[in-house]
Amino acid sequence: MKLHPYLIYSGQAEKAIHFYCKTLGFEHTEMKRYKDTPMPHSDTQKEWIIHCELTFKGKLVAMVADTEKVESGTQIQLSLNYNNLETMKEAFYQLSKGGQILEPLKKQFWNATFGQLIDPFGVYWMMNFDPT
Repeated sequence: MKLHPYLIYSGQAEKAIHFYCKTLGFEHTEMKRYKDTPMPHSDTQKEWIIHCELTFKGKLVAMVADTEKVESGTQIQLSLNYNNLETMKEAFYQLSKGGQILEPLKKQFWNATFGQLIDPFGVYWMMNFDPT
């Protein structure tokens, strides 16, 4: 399992990515945009970033994305990437007790099983299992 912070913006992700690269010496992977996915989006969101990784000296530091609504406390979410689906399912179930499931675990267009939740302490989590 790997844990990474996910930085969430509302239409400002690309600017933030360039800012962090310039000021902190990060590099970034390909900026995947909403227009290139089957995710529903408006015309104004087609250039928004759906996923980008920030690295430093070849190591993953954080992931970045745009979403429609960003509220105080949701700008940084924790992403757990699993190498075992059953382990992820159990962790998702346990972590969601007393919290709120935002998106149940299900297979996604990028070929991974993914879900989102808020734990009982108000922390936002994303869980991902990619079989490749």
